[in-house]
Amino acid sequence: MKTRKLLNILTQFISADRRAQMKNIKSIQRVLKELKKKENHYKDKLVKEKNQKEYEEIEKKLRVIYAQRKKGVTLLKELQDK
Repeated sequence: MKTRKLLNILTQFISADRRAQMKNIKSIQRVLKELKKKENHYKDKLVKEKNQKEYEEIEKKLRVIYAQRKKGVTLLKELQDK
């Protein structure tokens, strides 16, 4: 094969990796957006809650969502820096 053809094939492989990364980035962004909606929903619910047991349950859910969003944002930054 000629050099030009080999370079074209290599470029296709490299761009395929980038396309896969972009697909991952988009899906992570979508999940982060949904988690943000849930977080806001639970924050609103937390303010209105009077029952201590329910309050603690909602607070626990908020901590889990926050931790997952933090991990997702870190991963998103790593993928975008590549």
